[in-house]
Formats: sequence, C-alpha cells, structure tokens
Amino acid sequence: MNLNGAFGVLENCAWTGSQPIELDWLRANEISLKITNQYPEITMVDKFPRFLSHVIPADNTRILETSKVRFGAQLAAGTTVMPGAAYINFNAGTEGAAMVEGRISSSAVVGAGSDVGGGASILGVLSGTDGVPVSIGENTLLGANSCTGTAIGDSCILDAGVTILPGTKITLSEKAVASLKEINPDKEITTVMKGSDFIGVNGVHFRVNSQTGQTVAMRSTREVKLNSDLH
Repeated sequence: MNLNGAFGVLENCAWTGSQPIELDWLRANEISLKITNQYPEITMVDKFPRFLSHVIPADNTRILETSKVRFGAQLAAGTTVMPGAAYINFNAGTEGAAMVEGRISSSAVVGAGSDVGGGASILGVLSGTDGVPVSIGENTLLGANSCTGTAIGDSCILDAGVTILPGTKITLSEKAVASLKEINPDKEITTVMKGSDFIGVNGVHFRVNSQTGQTVAMRSTREVKLNSDLH
C-alpha cells in the first residue's frame, strides 16, 4: 500500500487511550462535559494513536514508556527504548537489536547492534539533512548528547557531545587516512573531509580535539557490543 501523502490528509484528534475524539466536538461540548464530570482524560493530541495501542512488539522488545514510540515506527526484535530523552518517530526505527536512549527522527534508521546514547539526536529529513534520510550502521555508538545529520557507517563511534552534519569540516591525520583506507579501500579518504563524505565509511571514531576545538576522525579501536542479556 502506498501511503505517500497520507500524513497530510489525517486530522489531529484528541486521544483517550486508543479512542479518537474530534477536537471541534470537544470544544463545542467542553463546558457541559466538565460540569457533569464527563470530560475525558486526554492522553495526547496527534494524527494517530500511540504505537503500543495497536502494535504488539516483537519478542524481547522493550518500551519503557508508551509515549516514546510514535505510531508508524518500526522496531526490530531486541530493541530497547528507555524513558527520558529517548524517542522514535513516525517512519523511523531499528533493523535489529539496538539500545535507544536518544532521539531517532522521522525516516532515520538504526542498524543492528547499535547504541543511541542518552540525549543523542539523529536528525530527520526536515532537520538539516538536505532531505536525505539518515542511516546509522551496525554496531555503532552515538555518545550522550551527540548529534548526526548524515549517514554513519558500521562500527563507528561518535563521542559524547560531538555534532556531525553534512557540511561539518573534519580533519584527519595522515595515519588516520592510511588506517581508514585499509578497511575502506573503495572510499576516497583525505586529510580534510565533510560530514557527508563519510557516507558508507566504516570504522570511524569522531571526536573533538580538546586543545584546538577541531572535529577530527580516526580509525576506531573499540568494539561496540550490546549486553546480550538485555537484548
């Protein structure tokens, strides 16, 4: 079924559990409902209900707060969505067991074995990604409060607080260039690159030089591995 454009056709409704109520009806009857103590408990106002109101998640999938996953998201088995800063939007989700403690915006996809750290943000197609959906590779770590608006490859690390956007200038040493070319022989890797140049490049560790403030990249030497007991 092709649902392109469906989002713009749907109207906002007040939701009490999984039941929609027209906003105009609520406005017209607000006083009488409140006087007779019949005004419903509204859980949210949105175009569609919450994910868990209509979707039974796959085995070993944990969602610790119902408001953190929006209807239209896709969660693979073994995904854990923590409370707090975590959120998975419409048309976004995971492709395998993943830890989500940050925000996965619309159309963004996270690969199996990856960890979206507390407060980390993966930007959506309307948030500065030039309309290109962002994908996060497998076994990749987005550190706490980091932000990415471009695709990140497999086995990468984005340090806490680091922001990588398509136009972000990133510096690499000659040693880093050589070591990354070893595992990415088909990619062009130079001493100065933009964030968008790293699409499909695996094994990168992004960090900020604390002395110069430059965003730098090097070959990752750490293995990102989720706790098998939790996933």
